[in-house]
Amino acid sequence: MNDQEILLEDALLLVEQNFYFLHMGEFFGKLSKTEDFTNRSLFVVKKYENEKAYYFNAELIHELLLNAQKSAKDEISLFEYFVEFNAFRGICMAMVESLRFESSFKTYMQELFHEQYENFFDIVSFVRNVLSHNIHSEIRLSQKDFDGTLKRIRRMGRDSKVFFNFAYALSLPELGAPNEAYSFTCKIDFESLEEGMPFLEILSMWDLMMLSELCFNLVMTYRMQEEKKV
Repeated sequence: MNDQEILLEDALLLVEQNFYFLHMGEFFGKLSKTEDFTNRSLFVVKKYENEKAYYFNAELIHELLLNAQKSAKDEISLFEYFVEFNAFRGICMAMVESLRFESSFKTYMQELFHEQYENFFDIVSFVRNVLSHNIHSEIRLSQKDFDGTLKRIRRMGRDSKVFFNFAYALSLPELGAPNEAYSFTCKIDFESLEEGMPFLEILSMWDLMMLSELCFNLVMTYRMQEEKKV
């Protein structure tokens, strides 16, 4: 493989790994709410080369476990919050980077999405930007989160009201969707976005979860298609 092919493979692998991480993190998040780990040894040490070691703070671990126990079943704990948003960011970042290359993967995506391809790219770029730049506890928008995408839309002469709809049964029947209506739908009016707007009022946690799943499924089906060529 040449350098570009190696970078593309790394990006696709990151999409997959972050989705795995999201699932494992959610499992441990649920477990931390239902099981009491505070009475167990919280001593954690990581050993490195040259006999170096890093000792993790057991008191911090204890605090996070207490936070999880105090969280209601349907309430997000601090641990789950960081698991989810780090996974969302990692998946969208890797997807954006993978589509920067002129490759068989980009061609696959363009042929699958047709006129919706640019809309999909705008959405994952927006999520990547927000979650990479954000330092606000409520995840509020900054100008740089959407300004570049809006300028790109204007430059291409496209509608700023970006709409994307992907029906699994219609476009990826080989995956065996849970039902005929299973889909991901998203609409963002980039012209109406303003600094300070709450991100989760534009895309909900459900939207982010479904977008992440779609990215993972796209990588998986692309790999399936490539295997058939061999």
